[in-house]
Amino acid sequence: MLSLDVIPAQFRVVVTKRPKLACRACPGVVMQEPAPARLIEGGMPTEATVAHVLVSRYADHLPLYRQAQILARQGIEIGRAVLADWLGTAAREIAPVARRMHELLQTSPRLFADETTMPVLDPGRGQTKKGYAWAIARDDRPWGGTDPPAVVFHYAPGRGAKHPKALLADYQGILQCDGYAAYKTLAAAKEGITLAFCWSHVRRGFIELAKGNTAPIATETLQRIAALYAIEAEIRGKPPETRQAVRRAKTKPLVDALFAWFEDQLARLPGGSPTAKAIRYPLNHREGLIQFLDDGRIELDTNVVERAIRPVCLSRKNSLFASGDDGGTRWCAAASLVETCKLNGVDPQRYFTDLLTRLVNGWPNDRIDELMPWC
Repeated sequence: MLSLDVIPAQFRVVVTKRPKLACRACPGVVMQEPAPARLIEGGMPTEATVAHVLVSRYADHLPLYRQAQILARQGIEIGRAVLADWLGTAAREIAPVARRMHELLQTSPRLFADETTMPVLDPGRGQTKKGYAWAIARDDRPWGGTDPPAVVFHYAPGRGAKHPKALLADYQGILQCDGYAAYKTLAAAKEGITLAFCWSHVRRGFIELAKGNTAPIATETLQRIAALYAIEAEIRGKPPETRQAVRRAKTKPLVDALFAWFEDQLARLPGGSPTAKAIRYPLNHREGLIQFLDDGRIELDTNVVERAIRPVCLSRKNSLFASGDDGGTRWCAAASLVETCKLNGVDPQRYFTDLLTRLVNGWPNDRIDELMPWC
């Protein structure tokens, strides 16, 4: 008979003995093995302990006060402020790895982009302000690409066009995003970026309208878009050339018919109706919405980056706010590596334990690429 048992997480005290050795023939000479390098100099935690706190906070979304309560149940009294100090030290240590991953992503032929709010403390005012986590993601598996999937978050205090310009300063390629004006401004100001818009955003405009079966135009729109996704399911994982050929043969006639139908329906509707508003979105973004027909590397939507952002939203809900702009930056650095671990099937606890250990022991900068989560 098989039974499922559990042994709760165990903490242990590691004692490092460094005996002093003296030479009788050399008066006053005493030798001792150097103390092992530690992330928290002179502190109590090992790198594995700090990694545990980091992963619990950013992968499992446990606020530090809850972690302190869990530790207290095991007889370990460590305050939230101490845990926060450990996290801050770890985030500063891993920041160069997150920056390098950002550089590597900008060499990709296609990226996804999105942004979400991130409440942060506003020092001196005693309240929070609205910051933003801007995200760029790569996942080439749907067209058989060999580059490993990854996501990088970048904290910014606002949502203006200057922030995606800074985030994608060195990028040239296909940018899959929603219809937010900041991305359009970026593409207009910078050569080499092609915008591909998201069909999920088109679909969302009609979902609420279709509820209750009182809006036949919305219902038919959803059915027509579902037909596009059915074709995509057949070609997922196929080479770009195959995907492009199938789209031209099967998808393009459906898309052309859909836009012609949109124009016909819009002419019949009152200009201020919710359905007319929903129809104007795809008509105004047609050029970006049809990009996928001519390039097999482009996806139908931006769900890749939206899935990557979702854990940040959950962490935001549980923890309420980041401790200022610096806290937002540290949060984004840690979340970048945590979520990239998940995309590559890597255990974040093992990764961060190994990463912090290597960094505190003087890992050379010219080998930083070996520290990526997919290595």
